[in-house]
Amino acid sequence: MCGIMGYSGLQPPVPLLVSGLERLEYRGYDSSGVAFFDDFGLISVVRAVGKVSVLKEEVKDLAGHPGAAIGHIRWATHGGVKLENAHPHQSGPIVLVHNGIIENEQVLRIRLKGEGILFQSETDSEVLSHLVRLEYEKDRNFPEAVRRALGHVEGSYALAILCQNDPADLVVARNGPPLILGLGEGETFAASDIPAFLHFTRQVFSMENSTIALIRHDEVRVGSLDQTVESWKTPVSRTISWDPVFAEKGAYRHFMEKEIFESPRAMMDTLADRVSFGNILPEIARKAHEKPPAVAFVACGTSWHAALLGRSFLEQAGIPAFVEIASEFRYRRLLLPPGSWVIGISQSGETADTLGALEASKRAGFFTLGISNVPGSSLEREADLCLLTHAGPEIGVASTKAFQAQVALLMMLALALSPAPPREDLLESLIRSPHRLELFLESVPPESLDGRVERLRLSSLVMFAGRGLDYPLALEGALKFKEITYRPADGYPGGELKHGPIALIEPGVTVVAPMVDRSLRAKEISNLREIRARGGYVMAIGPLIGKDGHEIWYDDRIELPDDPPWSGIYQAAGILQLLAYRVASALGNDVDQPRNLAKSVTVE
Repeated sequence: MCGIMGYSGLQPPVPLLVSGLERLEYRGYDSSGVAFFDDFGLISVVRAVGKVSVLKEEVKDLAGHPGAAIGHIRWATHGGVKLENAHPHQSGPIVLVHNGIIENEQVLRIRLKGEGILFQSETDSEVLSHLVRLEYEKDRNFPEAVRRALGHVEGSYALAILCQNDPADLVVARNGPPLILGLGEGETFAASDIPAFLHFTRQVFSMENSTIALIRHDEVRVGSLDQTVESWKTPVSRTISWDPVFAEKGAYRHFMEKEIFESPRAMMDTLADRVSFGNILPEIARKAHEKPPAVAFVACGTSWHAALLGRSFLEQAGIPAFVEIASEFRYRRLLLPPGSWVIGISQSGETADTLGALEASKRAGFFTLGISNVPGSSLEREADLCLLTHAGPEIGVASTKAFQAQVALLMMLALALSPAPPREDLLESLIRSPHRLELFLESVPPESLDGRVERLRLSSLVMFAGRGLDYPLALEGALKFKEITYRPADGYPGGELKHGPIALIEPGVTVVAPMVDRSLRAKEISNLREIRARGGYVMAIGPLIGKDGHEIWYDDRIELPDDPPWSGIYQAAGILQLLAYRVASALGNDVDQPRNLAKSVTVE
């Protein structure tokens, strides 16, 4: 949720910290702060309420002394959005930033108050600073003090910590939320996500759970929390292929807009070297020798909608499939057939509920498969097998290109697991779909959406409806609309409208209907006629097939190419994303950083 940036090196750290926090701002934007050593060798802490731009103005004339430094952006959990709750938190010589939730915070707070500690904030994070300070005062051993202090802590954390008496040292620790080290030339970074330091190094090391590290500009040592400092070892990094240009907006107004138009490339990179007429998803063939009798998908939000499409793909391949919301699935009895697979989908690979669901499934003896976009994520490490999408960094909080890449990967998975050889038309459709999407997005004149955007902006209520493959698209369209326009919107199966939601239909209500599933098109048209008969405005998204009679069942239609459904899915998703983006922009909303949301939900 929150974002951490740490640095130890020979450059003035403040500009680097602010630059990294700007690239992490999709993780939270309630408040921000930095801590660094000044020219007199003292730790200076600067905090600000609001976005990083507020902090940037506060520190514009500051550079900081080379050495260790830390920064933080906050997504409020414990305590309101106030300056005293902003990070970093300081207790004597100890200053730290924290991402996560300390579950025994109240017990620790009562204990510390009994020892005379005065608290300045409402956060659980401040408790950690006092714990480390008390341990440090015992023997002045900075990394050991951190390690011992964490032995009293229950919960999740990613931490970056400074000590007044050790200006070159940065200590970081992880148990839950992600923490990734970037190993540069004469400098080392620590951050919640790779884009924070991608402009400086592509050599990364992802810290495991229950680990701690001592970082200096020319040395990094990592160990487990039950090992003393003498046992910590130099980590082995990996090179990632992400291009720093993906973390820049370029000529686009927002990252979301840029990422919508990057979707074809994200799909092509995901399909590359994985799909041909003789070889589909070689990772599966190498790892899984037996096909599953059933598959259960677990996911949250947009990834859950991708999983609903994945269920349809697997069912077409003859494999029973179920889709569960991860936060519910993890607390239910796992009554799956022996040999079943549990597939967890998470763009970040750090979604706490999805990880928890996979861990429970693994303990129950099921094969676990992860689908993630981030190399070295917890999902990649914890699952029996992880398939990476290759969408590159996704900065906009509302997922776009990552969704398209997930769906492409799920199509491949269905073809790979099919008991029968894949139909050539389906394989051909999948291979060509990125290029078809690219041609379609380039063919949509921006002005052609103007009137539709105004219609949606002025609607008293917007609903999304679809059947078959179109139902997950309707859910995803509604989610995108809610996330960034802040307007009420819901997605429904077309056949369910008459079982209650149709009571909402009246003049001024718009129903958006993706229509790429041809097998249920006639039934969906019947449902939409019921909407129009009650004064609702129908905006259809799909190809014109035969003599549909537009004067009867829709008021407006955004025409898609007459492509097979497996290709049309991506085009309809692209239009739904563009509509939500354009409406939010017209409303003047912060599209990339919508209120109350964060990109990666790493706490339960």
